[in-house]
Amino acid sequence: MGETQPPKNWPGLEAERDGVTYDAKKIASIAEALREAMKPIGGGTYGEYPGSIQDLSFNGSLKAESDHLRSISRWQAGESLATTLEQAHREFLNVYEEVLKNMSVAISLVDAGAGNYKITNAANEGGG
Repeated sequence: MGETQPPKNWPGLEAERDGVTYDAKKIASIAEALREAMKPIGGGTYGEYPGSIQDLSFNGSLKAESDHLRSISRWQAGESLATTLEQAHREFLNVYEEVLKNMSVAISLVDAGAGNYKITNAANEGGG
């Protein structure tokens, strides 16, 4: 499968042609807004943010259900189902952590871009 490319006339691909402008302060504020938006799912202490990774770690494990399934005697499928629930929980947490990590990287890149634009602006304003 080849890499998907936007059409050549896609707005913003050529800064000079399309009149692209930027505002380093706005870009930095976008990075900060994204950081704030991520706090409820990526941080906090247990119970502070419902739906956060910490909340999911404790409340999403279905441990009570798994334990109950294992307690049913003469039902071998209960053990298998309990194991499947535990594996699904671990895999979901792994995916959740990967999403949080990728989002953090993306926010850092937006923030770095704002810094680059600040440097460019300073050089341009200084007659550089």
